[in-house]
Amino acid sequence: MVDPATYDGTIPLTEQAKGTPGAALQTTGNPFVDSYFYLSPDISTMMDYSLEVVKNDTALVNKIKYIQRQPSAVWMDSIATIYGDPAAGRRSLEGHLDAAVAQQKFFEARDGRKSPMTIVVIIYNLPDRDCAAFASNGQLYEIGKPKDTNPTLGGMDKYRNDYLRVITSAFNKKPEYKDLRIVALLEPDSYPNMITNTELNPDGPSLVWPELTTANGVTYCDTLLTYTSPGLAAGLGVYGRGLQIAIEELYTAGTAGGTSNNVYTYLDIGHAGWLGWDDAMSNDSNLKRAVAGYQALIKGANTDGVDGFRKVKGFASNTSGYTPVEEPLISNAEADRMALSDWYEWNKAVDELSFIDAFSARFRSVQSGWEPGFIIDTARNGWGQANRPKPGTGTKGTDSSKRVDRRAHRGHWCNVNKAGVGEVPKASPIPAKSHLHAFFWMKPPGEADGISFDVSKYPQGSAAYNALDAVDKAVVDSAADPKYAGKTLDTMCTPGGVRDGDKTVDVVPALSPHAGGWFHKQFIMLIENAYPALGSSDY
Repeated sequence: MVDPATYDGTIPLTEQAKGTPGAALQTTGNPFVDSYFYLSPDISTMMDYSLEVVKNDTALVNKIKYIQRQPSAVWMDSIATIYGDPAAGRRSLEGHLDAAVAQQKFFEARDGRKSPMTIVVIIYNLPDRDCAAFASNGQLYEIGKPKDTNPTLGGMDKYRNDYLRVITSAFNKKPEYKDLRIVALLEPDSYPNMITNTELNPDGPSLVWPELTTANGVTYCDTLLTYTSPGLAAGLGVYGRGLQIAIEELYTAGTAGGTSNNVYTYLDIGHAGWLGWDDAMSNDSNLKRAVAGYQALIKGANTDGVDGFRKVKGFASNTSGYTPVEEPLISNAEADRMALSDWYEWNKAVDELSFIDAFSARFRSVQSGWEPGFIIDTARNGWGQANRPKPGTGTKGTDSSKRVDRRAHRGHWCNVNKAGVGEVPKASPIPAKSHLHAFFWMKPPGEADGISFDVSKYPQGSAAYNALDAVDKAVVDSAADPKYAGKTLDTMCTPGGVRDGDKTVDVVPALSPHAGGWFHKQFIMLIENAYPALGSSDY
């Protein structure tokens, strides 16, 4: 296990993850405040692989060791991951909780008082997951893919009984777990698909894949809306019902035994370039429809007689994403939308701060008395580059060429080239924005977004395989691992792939493993392009 109190590199250990010794172990407020953050030994072990590869580069070794000391989330992206995979260096959920308790005890012994320990767990196994893409297909089905003639259905019951309740049982397995603050982020990218990739979108689905469309031209995401359940509001579908079940199960776990709730639930809201669109003259904007949808979703998580808004702490944005926290030189004013439409496409949410500010304000205006908090994933949105402007050092204007985000399109999400590590995790990073609970690394830097190559073109022993270096050979070898079942090649991850009209995706120029696999070459790129400089912050 990583010793969180020692560091043997040249960059000092940051203080961001350190809290106030003896602070309340549970709280109804921001779960990141006055708390230590859990450092996953599994992620550190994967980074050890990269340390070995670059062991002769002292400067890079020290940077990797620094990154190893930063907290990140634990992903539960299948039923199997709950139980862990020791052979692959992945511990079970219970193993992570034990490690979090061990770290908490370490600090208690050092400080002389027990302090809170916050562990972030990603709940990611909804039935019919990834209805508008291929890279992170799931294992459970309630409706089934359009081209699957014999799907194994019943996914909603399996989601509740074989997945969620196993997770929540783990949360309550040992009394010492009640002293942890467990942050549960629900189902990245799921409900945002209902906002933009179904006919509920006034402009029609944003993505229409022949492989994910029925013979009658109905998209896979739209078929999920045909699902009905007693009390389920129209437009929520499979994802909405699954999320409601998760909200209720997590609340039950957090309040088990009549104690104060130590499980803090956040819902994923995509990113600024996905749901940030708004228009003062329209009620059909992505942002307004998103707020209305989440409002109905949370309100309906009350089949146990408890108000759904008591069970949800807030929202997380940019999960696994690349959108900058702030664009220092780009205006987000309504009047400047047209001038910036060449790249921002009339979206005044030009960065994650403008997005969460607008989302927060809209939600508070329609849901009186509820103050949602927000988490921004900053693991890969640094975009370091020469002469990069710092926030507050220039005038925000309408020249989109001055943006720090270098993607060809804001919708590009897979193994994006030239990206960098962003702000390290910290609680309440901007005091003036009390609704911003934390910067956090939801997607650990170095975990791939999706496979980038056709495995059949690299059979072992072939000339193509033999021409690869040792790192890429390991990537090819890992592709057949059964833990990646269901995950397939998406054109967003393919070099030269064309998406979003005529935009060619720019991905890391190396073979990428399946989503969640360790992508050494991306990891090194992210470190080299880090912004702010490792060990510093703009906030």
